[in-house]
Amino acid sequence: MGRRSRLVLAVAGLALAGVACTTSQPASPYRPPGVTPETVDEPTGAVLYQRDCAWCHGSAGDGTSFGPNLDGDLDGGAYTYFMLATGRMPLEDPNEEARRGEPRYDVAEVAAIVEHVETFGGTGPGVPAPEPGRGDLARGAELYLENCAACHSSTGVGGALTSGEVVPPLRHSSPVEVAAAMLVGPGCPNTSPTCGPGEGAMPRFEFDEEETNAIVRYVEYLRNPVEEGGAPIGFVGPVVEGAVALGVGLVALLIVIRWIGTRTERAKGREHG
Repeated sequence: MGRRSRLVLAVAGLALAGVACTTSQPASPYRPPGVTPETVDEPTGAVLYQRDCAWCHGSAGDGTSFGPNLDGDLDGGAYTYFMLATGRMPLEDPNEEARRGEPRYDVAEVAAIVEHVETFGGTGPGVPAPEPGRGDLARGAELYLENCAACHSSTGVGGALTSGEVVPPLRHSSPVEVAAAMLVGPGCPNTSPTCGPGEGAMPRFEFDEEETNAIVRYVEYLRNPVEEGGAPIGFVGPVVEGAVALGVGLVALLIVIRWIGTRTERAKGREHG
């Protein structure tokens, strides 16, 4: 390989590394033009909320034209927790769609912001505390397939809907995140100042504690399921796995047919010879 080729490859590698570093950075909170972030010595929940969240959700959680209110039936702590813990908030632009990403805050900061939001008096669900170890795996599988698999797939790998929405996978979701998602129905439009239940892409479910524990346990099981039927092929689901098996079987059948035909032709050639 020539010197020029090596130089080109090196530059391309650095460029790709730069892109990877750029795309992995968490979103910066939205601020009106001309407003710069302030450095805080003591990042309490109230300080972080006023610095990063109040621009869109109001200083007392009463909402603005950019973001929903957090003092009503949307949130009682669970909604804020889910949005922060999964990196869906904060947004760089309040008009963009909230998607899962790298969390901006650490665990203690998320807890502090949630605790502050809870002081707004919202009547929505609070942060859940699921216990997957107490859940019934078989019951969880039944509930998951009935209520979740249509969007998140039977193996939890997510996918795309006909509406154009992209459903995230569940492989990296913690038990609390899964339980919170079922409570709040993440997907509330950011432009709605009074976003209430049922407006999101995902519905709110009213599972009891036993059902929640069962579903959460099954979602955990999907991360490393027992596969007794062969290679899992990335756990992409029975349809794709069946298609691959069918393709491999057809190729093998064609090879066998070809082999039989070749032997038959050789046998006839010997007879005539």
